[in-house]
Amino acid sequence: MKTVLHRRGERGQALAETALFAILAILMAFGLLSWIPAHRARTAATAAAYACSQFLSQSPDPSKAGRNAVNVAWHTLNAAWSATHGVHYRVEVSPPSGPGLAGRCMVSYQAPTLFNGLLGLSAGDWNTEWIISRSETWKARWQ
Repeated sequence: MKTVLHRRGERGQALAETALFAILAILMAFGLLSWIPAHRARTAATAAAYACSQFLSQSPDPSKAGRNAVNVAWHTLNAAWSATHGVHYRVEVSPPSGPGLAGRCMVSYQAPTLFNGLLGLSAGDWNTEWIISRSETWKARWQ
């Protein structure tokens, strides 16, 4: 019968490598999970900026266009589908100054950092999504 001889440190080395790999896998999982709120916030901000710009470009009255665009942006951001609890938003609208001129919708967001207490990170920076839209000249004749 053969006897298998193990070197003295092989078993301990395998346990150390397994533990190190497990810790790295957990850190990677936490890192991937932390991208979810930022991605959802960016998607919601882009949708809000697009909705805002559509109302901005299609309204015949620039003063009403700005108010309507802001309202639409906030309705989009606060929709049930967005699932962006804890995200802070700012909406800024520059309505067109006349028929056929450009207006701008800008939605800024600050997504929370997951596991902030665990990792000791600071709050995330403000990011911005914006869309420029040109008002439709023929709709300005509706007044």
